[in-house]
Amino acid sequence: MSQFAFYRKVTVLNTVEHRNLKISTIDHPFRFARDTTAVLVAGVEFSEASKEYPIVFTRNREGKVAPVVLLGVRAGENLFVDPDGRWHARYVPAFVRRYPFVLAEQGPRQELLVCVDANYEGLSVDHGDLLIGADGHPTQRLEEILAFLRSFQAEFTRTQALVDKLESCGLFRELSARVETQAGNRFDIGSFLAIDEEKLTALPDAQVLDLYRSGAMGLVFLHLSSLGNLNRLLELINAREAAAPAQEAAPPLH
Repeated sequence: MSQFAFYRKVTVLNTVEHRNLKISTIDHPFRFARDTTAVLVAGVEFSEASKEYPIVFTRNREGKVAPVVLLGVRAGENLFVDPDGRWHARYVPAFVRRYPFVLAEQGPRQELLVCVDANYEGLSVDHGDLLIGADGHPTQRLEEILAFLRSFQAEFTRTQALVDKLESCGLFRELSARVETQAGNRFDIGSFLAIDEEKLTALPDAQVLDLYRSGAMGLVFLHLSSLGNLNRLLELINAREAAAPAQEAAPPLH
C-alpha cells in the first residue's frame, strides 16, 4: 500500500516558493479519505485502533508485509467518513491525521523531504497559519507538523522491524472472508494477510520468547482481537444500504 494513498499532487515544500503559504481548517476535513478502504498503521496505534477497526496486513510491491486498518470492504468506500467529510470513530489513524503533509525519500541517500498535497483546499496565501516565516525558517505551526511526521516515520520504522520478525517466523496466512449484507449483497475480503494461530502455537519456545521480548507478540494479540471488528464493518454497510432507499425516495427541497 502506497503512503500516498489519497495525495493528488505531492509537492516538496520550498522555503522560497512557499514563503507565504498558509494552512487553515476546512469544513469537511476528511473528505479526501472517503474513497480509501485501508491505511497503514504503526504499532504504537494498535491499542486504540484495535478497538474500532480490523487490523490486518498487506504485502507491497517489494514483498514487504505491513499492517493496515480496514476502513471498508467495497472498492472506493470508507465506511467511517460521511458525505460531509466527518470521521465517525473515536480514533483517527495517524496516517490520515498527517494529511496534507508527508515525508518522502529522495536521492541515493534517501534524504527525507517535507512534502504537501498542493491540491489540499485548506492551503492558500490569504487565510490560516503561516508555515514558513519571513526569515525562511519553519514557523511554530510547521515545527509541530514536522515533529508529528518524524514521530510517525520513526514509529512505523520500528513497526516494520517487528512485522519483519513475524514474517521470518512464517506466521502469515491469506485472510479470506465473505461479507453478506442484509440486502443480499456479497463482498469478498481478499488480498490481505492475518496471523495463523496454529503456526503461532507451533513455534519453538525460544522464538515465542523472542517475540514477547521484542514487543511483536503484543501486536499479534491486538491484531487477532481486532478481527472481531469485521462485524462492525458489516453493520456500517447495512446501515448505509438501509439509508440509501430512504435518501433516494426523499422529495427535493424547494
